[in-house]
Amino acid sequence: MRLAWVLPGQGSLRTGCVAEATGAGGREELTPLAVAASNVVDQVAAATGRDVRQLAADRRTGSRTADAQPTILAASLAAAAALRAAGLRPDVVAGHSLGECSAAIVAGSLDVAAGARLVAARGEAMRSACEATPGSMAALVKLAPEVVATVLAGHPDVVVANDNAPGQVVVAGPEAALDAMREDVRDAGGRFVRLEVEGAFHSRAMGPAVSSLAAALDAAPIADPQVPIVSGVNLRTLTTGSAVADALLGALLAPVRWREVQLALAAQGITHLIEVGPGGVLAGLAKRTVPDLEIRSVATPADAHTLAVELGVVVGAR
Repeated sequence: MRLAWVLPGQGSLRTGCVAEATGAGGREELTPLAVAASNVVDQVAAATGRDVRQLAADRRTGSRTADAQPTILAASLAAAAALRAAGLRPDVVAGHSLGECSAAIVAGSLDVAAGARLVAARGEAMRSACEATPGSMAALVKLAPEVVATVLAGHPDVVVANDNAPGQVVVAGPEAALDAMREDVRDAGGRFVRLEVEGAFHSRAMGPAVSSLAAALDAAPIADPQVPIVSGVNLRTLTTGSAVADALLGALLAPVRWREVQLALAAQGITHLIEVGPGGVLAGLAKRTVPDLEIRSVATPADAHTLAVELGVVVGAR
């Protein structure tokens, strides 16, 4: 049995996710897991100066990059803490977009406080870049890769931002350029779905954020990971702190190669792909990309306990 923990990005934020990630629901056996999760959330809140519990309760937070990123980080790390308290450990980790920062913390390259400050700086830098270079994103659904390439050839201002799964690609660019390609996508037999995001992430529109994030990375103590990280930027397995820092910086502009990450995890002999955090998005993508793996979502202490029991782990023993 080999476990991959995958950490979600900003788009997986769900209203109430932090409360759910830290609640025991009155079940005594879940109390140690909930306490571990709550402690991590408190660390994120203290390091960023943001009340991530309150932010998670606000349905508008998801559309505010600077608030959404620390909040989804807190919920994801809470789920990871519950898994560890349940006796589970990953053999390899990976993260989708912002999730690469979460993965670096889970892997031990960053402690929680330093990682949270880095994510806060990342969110602020990206928010400022959105203001400097307005744009948006859209999902293209039910199109083969070659068809997506043909459509994009007629719209040079639009680029692939996320290659998520077979039949699901997310593109980014100026709003007018995205609107101009809508009919071409439909004519090609696909669906065009605009996303509620603040800007054109993973495109050159994020260029103004690079220097700020680079400075934040220079100030962060980034160690060699204790668990290998598969990067969505270059598909390399990261084993040094410098490689982790390079990947986190490169992810601002580079597309998220998530479909390939999932295939790479399967090729490494992973048997169980565990989405660690709210939303269920990554589990859904995995079912389309690597359906032969055992796929689970863990967002709450109850989820972590259930998985530990399913895998035959004595809770708290490892």
